[in-house]
Amino acid sequence: MPPRSSDYYNPYQDEPQNSPDEQTAAETAPAPETSRQRQNRTRQSRDTAARAAEPAAATSRTSSSRTAGGSLRRVLSDRRLRLFTGVVLMLLALFALVSAFSAFIHSGEDQAKVLYNSVGQIVDSGAQIKNAAGPAGAFLGNLLLTETLGIGSLAVIFYVGAIGASLVGLMRFRFWSLTFKCLILAITLSLVIGLITFGSSGVITWGGHHGYYVNKLLIDYTSPFGAICVSLAMLTLVTLLFLTQLIRLINAYRRKMASIRERRAQAQSRAEAKKRRVEAEMQQSPIADGDDTATTAEDVREEQAAEETTDPFELSEDPETDEFTSESSSYEPVFATTSPDNVPEQQQQPTLSPADEFIVETNAIEEAESITTDTYDPTAELSRFRFPSIDLLVDRAGNTVTIDTEEQEENKERIIKALEQFNIKISSIKATVGPTITLFEVVPAEGQRIAAIKRVEEDLALALKAHGIRIIGSTGNGTIGIEVPNNDPQIVSMRSIISSRKFQECRHELPMALGATISNDVFIADLTKMPHLLVAGATGQGKSVGLNAIITSLLYKKHPAELKFVLVDPKMVEFSLYRVLERHYLAKLPDEEDAVITDPNKVVATLNSLCVEMDQRYSLLSAAGCRGIKEYNQKFIGKHLNPEKGHRYMPYIVLIVDEFADLIMTAGKEVEAPICRLAQKARAVGIHVIIATQRPSTNVITGLIKANFPGRIAFRVSQMVDSKTILDRSGAHQLVGKGDMFFYTNGNLERVQCAFIDTPEVEAICECISEQPGYPTPYLLPDYVPDVAEGGAAFGGMPGSSYDRDPLFAEAAQFIVQSGTASTSSLQRRYAIGYNRAGKLMDQLEAAGIVGPASGSKPRAVLVDPMTLDQMI
Repeated sequence: MPPRSSDYYNPYQDEPQNSPDEQTAAETAPAPETSRQRQNRTRQSRDTAARAAEPAAATSRTSSSRTAGGSLRRVLSDRRLRLFTGVVLMLLALFALVSAFSAFIHSGEDQAKVLYNSVGQIVDSGAQIKNAAGPAGAFLGNLLLTETLGIGSLAVIFYVGAIGASLVGLMRFRFWSLTFKCLILAITLSLVIGLITFGSSGVITWGGHHGYYVNKLLIDYTSPFGAICVSLAMLTLVTLLFLTQLIRLINAYRRKMASIRERRAQAQSRAEAKKRRVEAEMQQSPIADGDDTATTAEDVREEQAAEETTDPFELSEDPETDEFTSESSSYEPVFATTSPDNVPEQQQQPTLSPADEFIVETNAIEEAESITTDTYDPTAELSRFRFPSIDLLVDRAGNTVTIDTEEQEENKERIIKALEQFNIKISSIKATVGPTITLFEVVPAEGQRIAAIKRVEEDLALALKAHGIRIIGSTGNGTIGIEVPNNDPQIVSMRSIISSRKFQECRHELPMALGATISNDVFIADLTKMPHLLVAGATGQGKSVGLNAIITSLLYKKHPAELKFVLVDPKMVEFSLYRVLERHYLAKLPDEEDAVITDPNKVVATLNSLCVEMDQRYSLLSAAGCRGIKEYNQKFIGKHLNPEKGHRYMPYIVLIVDEFADLIMTAGKEVEAPICRLAQKARAVGIHVIIATQRPSTNVITGLIKANFPGRIAFRVSQMVDSKTILDRSGAHQLVGKGDMFFYTNGNLERVQCAFIDTPEVEAICECISEQPGYPTPYLLPDYVPDVAEGGAAFGGMPGSSYDRDPLFAEAAQFIVQSGTASTSSLQRRYAIGYNRAGKLMDQLEAAGIVGPASGSKPRAVLVDPMTLDQMI
């Protein structure tokens, strides 16, 4: 069969080549092509080929760059290569350090040999080099100490060694921070030492050529005073950069000196106590007559101890001191004899006469002059930390509740008149004015039923022309309470709450200053007693202000060593102000860049990491024999727990999750499961959870959530059913808004006006804390490594391999094949899983050849039928 013309197609020609038969026919054609036509056709072919080659070349360059970038990432992710590179860098730094120190010791003895000769020439000539690192070390030492940065090169050597140590895993630091600090330190050392040694005669320029020529330029243009100013400025910059490390060294030195002084005092007190004990024993012991001297009990004990430790078979090396050696070299036992006249008094039997006085002595227990207790101080590392000043909070006008007598009398008359319309008589009425609500306590007349009064609640609201009236069946004082909103509500400022005596003298572990009650009392709750809190309310009713009030009250009470926050902010604006507290109060995963979590896809890993932290803390509590974090920390402070066995001081951790409904919609069960686990078990180890939502529906606040969150705050909601979802009772839909809220815990319901704190106040507090020295890093949560049951290729396998498939793989494959629709959203709805897990499951199905690749927004193609799927599974 003759080949087709398409088999001879050349993409770089404008027209396809002809087959052999066609070429033969063309050769016998009568109309030949002119030379001009051939030139034009050739030029058009070249242009067409060039245009076709340009996108191909661009594609080739793009693919090459991508391949190079992927290869670089694979190289950097290879642990063996990182280990090898780190060891090489550390050895290189050690070689450079030895070279520099050897050049420093031998001054300029090798300098003349390395200035005008290369390393190879020095080796060939056989010249004697005194540098400990040989000719290469002499060349490198001269380069570092003379021709570059001088003494500042030591910072460069440290930098290289630190990079190697980090690759090996011996150190952890921020790469760009270390780079910047080492660069500034090297330049500063070179400039300062170059200025100090400027003009001195010596073989080695200790500031290097950099320090010498820069200072020479400064002196020529600005005089020596200008050079001194530049050096002082650089020293100030270095001091500010290394301020945290300097403070840590000073604190360590102070602790060391205090420990030395304490040991000296203890040794001195023991010596004085021993001296007093010896003197007392000498006074109580009898002294023998004659030349013999009596020994104290202490001396007897020392002699007995010396006899016990002496080897009975050991021969003396000195003949004069050997008790078994004599001049005659013979053994003659000698027995000591005593005459009756020389018998000591203590060996004579005393006689007691009736005239002798009977003396009874008692020795009292001697108390120590000072008792020293060595304890651990968790706040020692940030001993200079100062809590924010109350002056940072705004002193708003109207903090004191003003009583409008005319308004209260008018409401009183309206209540009495409205009740009389329904034949309800009362014997007395009393008003308690709060910042937002006035409580009228009504004493019903005899025979009146409470249910009759509660039935006229809406009629009272109509008579008083007010929204949010609530009737309380019993206030606990034998009265019925009627809550009526004030016409002119007062703002409860955060300053008035923080500066109150009740808050300042509060001894709660985690005090939350929420606001003021109807009776204008400061309302403070302890988070550790709840132990978890649910905050819900409609948009714009004070939920965000309430969360800021909780965080602010904790910041004013707890030291950074005692409290850490884990903040989850899907809206990315609520907790953004607290980012600056990263090195003081925030906790995060080691690999996270931002301490405030804003990506919903990263929330699951953080929550599971908190579960790992909880399990680790329970292990430490079990090993210490403690039942709670407070008891454990007291033991650790008292130094009853050994840090070498893993024991450590445990700060409280408060997890605050905003927009919980959005997370449930995004991740579903993957978020709810770890939160419920933390709520069930984390109380004893000091981990407490606060979740907030503006959509309190039953699919968000499930029964499992409500069962594990006994503490609840309800701001105003739009429907009665939402109030019942939050509080298991109605009433939240009748709140007046703007911070008016219900606080529910342990069956008790309290109406509170939330304290108001504005954004500038939060900024001022965060700025005050962030300007103080903090910890080198945030509180690092343990790494969370998902197991095989959670799906994904966590252990290095391919997404479709059988040993790391998701447990739902078989069921999801059958569902997709039977339904004929393959999409990630359908898997989410079907199995109530998060987007991440559904996406990994879809990738596994694609790798197994069950579904096709993604094609934009369209569903994936199903590639197998049910029979083929059964054979594959």
